[in-house]
Amino acid sequence: MSGAEHWKSVLAEVDQAGLCSHPIRLHGITLDRTTGELAEGTIVVACKDRRAAVCPSCSRLYRADAWQLVAAGIRGGKGVDPSVVEHPQLFVTLTAPSFGPVHRAGERRGRAVPCRPRRNAAPCPHGRSLSCLAHHGPNDAVAGDPLCAECFDYRGAVLWNAHVPALWARTCHRLFREVAAIAGLTSAQLRQRVRLSYFKVAEFQIRGLVHLHVVLRADGRGGPAEPPPPWLDAAALRRAVEAAALRTEVPVSGYAATMLARARWGRQVDVRVLVPESGTDAEAIAGYVGKYASKTADATAGLAHRIRSRGELERLDLRTHVVELVRSAWVLGGRRELGTLRLRDHAHTLGYPGQFSSKSVAFSTTFSALRRARADYVEGLRGARPDYDGAWRYAGRGYDSPEAETLAAALLDARVAVSHRLSTGSTTSTTKGSTRP
Repeated sequence: MSGAEHWKSVLAEVDQAGLCSHPIRLHGITLDRTTGELAEGTIVVACKDRRAAVCPSCSRLYRADAWQLVAAGIRGGKGVDPSVVEHPQLFVTLTAPSFGPVHRAGERRGRAVPCRPRRNAAPCPHGRSLSCLAHHGPNDAVAGDPLCAECFDYRGAVLWNAHVPALWARTCHRLFREVAAIAGLTSAQLRQRVRLSYFKVAEFQIRGLVHLHVVLRADGRGGPAEPPPPWLDAAALRRAVEAAALRTEVPVSGYAATMLARARWGRQVDVRVLVPESGTDAEAIAGYVGKYASKTADATAGLAHRIRSRGELERLDLRTHVVELVRSAWVLGGRRELGTLRLRDHAHTLGYPGQFSSKSVAFSTTFSALRRARADYVEGLRGARPDYDGAWRYAGRGYDSPEAETLAAALLDARVAVSHRLSTGSTTSTTKGSTRP
């Protein structure tokens, strides 16, 4: 094979995998629609992993789909009636309670703020200070770590993460009751008049606890094309959300030796009313939600996969605080009374067993519909594609040649750079000694 032919095949392989960082190889038979010829061979397909720490290319595509899905639910489009922009809409953040003081990283008006400026704070029972005057950036090594590891309730934190899906489900039920109370209706009567739709994404805080970002919209019974009753405006919906978050709790059964008896949301519940017809709100919220939909538990590849053994647990090269959360999940997972929580299966997500993004049926379009539309568009550009007989077998991971892996990474970097320039409005390129349009 000549050099030109080799690079042509490399480019075709990378294109077939969609610039995936570690594609899946499949071996099987294809049927050419035009000639009727059968051919046996290997193809590469994208891994479609949503996590940026695992596959930057596929996660970038997932983020773009999440952006489209959320934006359509806020302002319409992609099959959603544009009138939804006039419906009451909220952006809600539900946080975790405290399981012990940790080092905080934050900014105010563009400047870092002191971590915990408690000048006369009494020490903890273990003699450690509960005050910190340092300014921690988000990448600071101690940000999120407890001021006293012995005081931090690691088991309670893991159990709280494990009960977040149940807590969210009960919050949804409570929300209907709170909205119904505003109108003097029962929950059953309200469901005949109103539909509450949402898209939520789970994010791990730097302290290792889950909090939820939720885009919530009120529709009429018919869905996005029908407005809710006049009495259900954004202010009423906001009061109902705040009351539901305050009053919802679920029992933590099967384990008593912890400070956590019932799982509740933290006191910091942020509810923001989305402004009708504001394109800025739709784009900003969609980007924010999409960003966190592609993260792992600690934003690295260290916890990208399930932990299979205690030996693997001991080899984790992560922050001590995160390792202790993983270890607590593993230890609790060995208790018979907690078997239904499957904590060892979810030790790599610090006990959290739920989906990282989910939505109600009527909120917007679906990921499947977006992928199908993209596949149809690409097929239209390339022309007819081969039929597959369905007997494809797994043949490994990665590209057949190291050149393909290098090319995929280079093309992805170039695509990201171009996208960044377009998003920031930059139209100039700077070279040494000159600037040109």
